Amino acid sequence: MGQQGGAPPQQMGAAQQQQQLLQAINSLELAVKQNPNNAETWTQLGNAYFDTDQPEKAIEAYTKSLAIIPGNPAVLTDLGVMYRRAGQPDQAVATFDQALQVSPGFEQAMFNKGIVLYNDLGKNEEARKAWQELLLVNPGARGPDGTPISEMIKMLDTFQGQK
Repeated sequence: MGQQGGAPPQQMGAAQQQQQLLQAINSLELAVKQNPNNAETWTQLGNAYFDTDQPEKAIEAYTKSLAIIPGNPAVLTDLGVMYRRAGQPDQAVATFDQALQVSPGFEQAMFNKGIVLYNDLGKNEEARKAWQELLLVNPGARGPDGTPISEMIKMLDTFQGQK
């Protein structure tokens, strides 16, 4: 028997997942046209754009969601991430700050604020402060890759010492 052609199973899975996301986007775009005052549907559409790396469209969808129901810290945080991906780090930090005004201990906003301050704006002291505040809320906080925030602060300090 010969080998079957086509993509390896993991690529087929990724392609299938991408196709499902595109179908979801089409359905959500139709849903927001039919009911433009549904904040949850706008958020879901923003999330789908987020997942397909379409920051400008995600920003628009999240902004519409927040216009209907302002102050959702999770939506504000995702909006901030999209501002970062769209090359607007100052707007990202301002949006994380909005999330933190609404929900002062919102860990994801604190973490992401530190990331943008450090990686995009070179504001190491402000990044350290954001992450130290996060550790006050959750002493065991970790980044998405599992690195403890306390270790990230130590790396920041080491990098500062080399300058």
